[in-house]
Amino acid sequence: MRIVRAKLEGVDAEPGRVAAADVARMILGLERAIARAAYLVLGKARRGTGRHSQAIESAARLRFVGVEPGSFVELLALPEAAEPTDEELPISVADLSSLAFERLLTVITSGAPDTDAELAAAVAQLATELGIGDRNTAITLIDDFRTQAGQEPRHATIDAAVRERMQRLSEQPPASRDETLVGVLFEADFEGNSARLRLASGGVVTVNFLPELADDIQEALRSRARLEGHVRYHPRTAQATSVELRAVSRSTQLELDVDSFWESQSFAELQAAQGTTGRVDAAALGMTDLTNDERAAFLAALAE
Repeated sequence: MRIVRAKLEGVDAEPGRVAAADVARMILGLERAIARAAYLVLGKARRGTGRHSQAIESAARLRFVGVEPGSFVELLALPEAAEPTDEELPISVADLSSLAFERLLTVITSGAPDTDAELAAAVAQLATELGIGDRNTAITLIDDFRTQAGQEPRHATIDAAVRERMQRLSEQPPASRDETLVGVLFEADFEGNSARLRLASGGVVTVNFLPELADDIQEALRSRARLEGHVRYHPRTAQATSVELRAVSRSTQLELDVDSFWESQSFAELQAAQGTTGRVDAAALGMTDLTNDERAAFLAALAE
């Protein structure tokens, strides 16, 4: 069993005085941060704000083991066995949980500028909910896994300085990349060289364009269009928020014969129009992996 110690430090951070709500906040906040770290370990992006996938939820699920005497220290257990999920993973849920927790400790201690914004936000939220820097001084996460090999346990402390750093990292500029977006252009501002694009998902993206593209924007307004450019994405939801436009083109509208659309045809008329009899020679079917007896039984079943 891989035990994690969550040590809360503060004036009232001891059994009998610590707020019951803080006990729950520690567990829920850690699960939220481990879940985000698990996405990073797998190299998967989380879309939207709904529930985590089953594998991620399993990897982030902590079990309450107990409380140590003295200052308030929660003993929590990471998953120790591979729990069944509907997803195929390159590693077990238990290994994913361990790697995610190690990634979390690394982020807290390093505070690198390229820290994932959503993971930083999860750490900052945990610190905020526990009142780190206000009613509580710090929370220290201790991993006893190394003690089994006679090494010093790994730990990471979230104090007021870490809380502020994680909050700052969570607000870093969103990721961006060259992309093509498809949607309907509307609300063009030709003085400000901007417009809005409504995606098929219902989301709205701000479009910034150079003056020389104004005529193309005008022609594509209120119609389905393809926009090529540098797209920026929200760091937490991964939704497109804006695009620096390089090219725009109207999507091809397929022609529809309205009269023929409402015209009902019989099966025989459809056969005649397509030049087919609708009959299949079962003997000509490609069943090369069947024995002669199996082929004969199959054809006999079709003939019944």
